[in-house]
Amino acid sequence: MLSPATPAPQPAPAAPDVDSRHPRVLVCGSIHLDTIVQVEEYPRPGTSVITSPGTKALGGKGANQAVASALAGARTRLAATVGEDPAADTLLAELAATGVDTQAVQTTWDRPTGTSYIATDADGDPMIFVTSGANRLTDPADHADDIAVADIVLAQGELPPAATETLGMLANMHRTRLVLNLAPVTVVTPNLIDAADPLVVNESEAWEVLRGLGVETGIARSDLAGIVAALLHYCPSVVITMSELGAVYATAELAGGDGVAWHQPAVTVPAEQTVDTTGAGDAFVGVLAAELARGRDLAAAVALGCVAGAEAVKSIGATSSYADEATLRRLLDSGALPGRGPLAQWRRPTRR
Repeated sequence: MLSPATPAPQPAPAAPDVDSRHPRVLVCGSIHLDTIVQVEEYPRPGTSVITSPGTKALGGKGANQAVASALAGARTRLAATVGEDPAADTLLAELAATGVDTQAVQTTWDRPTGTSYIATDADGDPMIFVTSGANRLTDPADHADDIAVADIVLAQGELPPAATETLGMLANMHRTRLVLNLAPVTVVTPNLIDAADPLVVNESEAWEVLRGLGVETGIARSDLAGIVAALLHYCPSVVITMSELGAVYATAELAGGDGVAWHQPAVTVPAEQTVDTTGAGDAFVGVLAAELARGRDLAAAVALGCVAGAEAVKSIGATSSYADEATLRRLLDSGALPGRGPLAQWRRPTRR
């Protein structure tokens, strides 16, 4: 049985408006209690390693992206489900403290709050194990009113496939722009991909989406231009994230874009400053959604998202490492982010 959670008191939501200074983002996704440990290197099968003392933190792609969106200046509401347990109280209080509206978070007695276990090696690369728990009970149909008045609906792949499909259908029905970060790739249908504007995936996920659509034949996994072109036959816009190599994005001509695939380089973060990459992708996506809700074009949204992702790798944890809007814009204005260029002119660096 689901019931509304009782988070810290928050102001009543403002009446719907179209003021770009007050963009509305509805994130429908997961909440986890993260347990994070650091290791020098990952153990081989059948062996063990001694870790640092673990730390617990707010996590889950939905929660992470909601925090990033709120810190970037958007009025952000999170639609999700938690258990009736102490972990839920802690996580909801932390979300509210970052400015996320938790009034659409429901509570269930049937399952515990979701959890994830994260190990980070010396290079800052994480290995993550997720137990979904209460997140499996989230039903977007319960949040149709919020979907109808949002400027952006933001979804990920950590909800059950049926929930993700329903969210795409509801966003389309209410003519609300859907930003779909299909990570992990749990469901691929033409209708769902068609609703995504943009579809946000990394390189391996982009290939999985093509396979799910059955159109990967004749396209090499390394052919980013071919992958983007193929995806634009199904969705109005696409963003492919590439970690320290930045992002590739394009908007179809039929959707008002130029149809050109662009490469946005990332901010260079020295190796000694790269501490933990956990949640960096979520920082990118949350900030991108906030910028789109504000009325910025995809180029501007990707640019600020790249700045957010770079800042997020400089300290341990996900949401605790996210920068606020003022910091991100100051970094963007400083020239730390290289200018974009056509993907056709970009060459992937050779690994040493």
